[in-house]
Amino acid sequence: MATVRELSSSKLIRDSDDEDEVWVTHYSSNHQILLVGEGDFSFSCSLATRFGSASNICASSLDSYDDVVRKYKKASSNLDTLNRLGASLLHGVDATKLQLHPHLNSRRFDRIIFNFPHAGFHGKETDSKLIQ
Repeated sequence: MATVRELSSSKLIRDSDDEDEVWVTHYSSNHQILLVGEGDFSFSCSLATRFGSASNICASSLDSYDDVVRKYKKASSNLDTLNRLGASLLHGVDATKLQLHPHLNSRRFDRIIFNFPHAGFHGKETDSKLIQ
């Protein structure tokens, strides 16, 4: 029989005989989660860290790997953590053409997350003029 323990306002853990399920607001460690349009991969890294695993996470960026680590200061560390926790990481993925991507066109996801669609700027993320 499953029991529920509340750990914080944003996370619940359900203890069951089979496996522990971790919830972070709308996302469960049992969901297959696709993240598209990632910048520095901090959101997917945060989810994976809270879940204790990233085996259920596929995180993608429009930018190439080289562009991601060049543009975002913490991207390399976040990507290393995601790799270590077992995430599937894809670069050069156009979120408007997922059905054409060879690694995504036959997969099913419980949640697809597109947090902050890219505004199309070129340059450093910390440039205040770009933010305005």
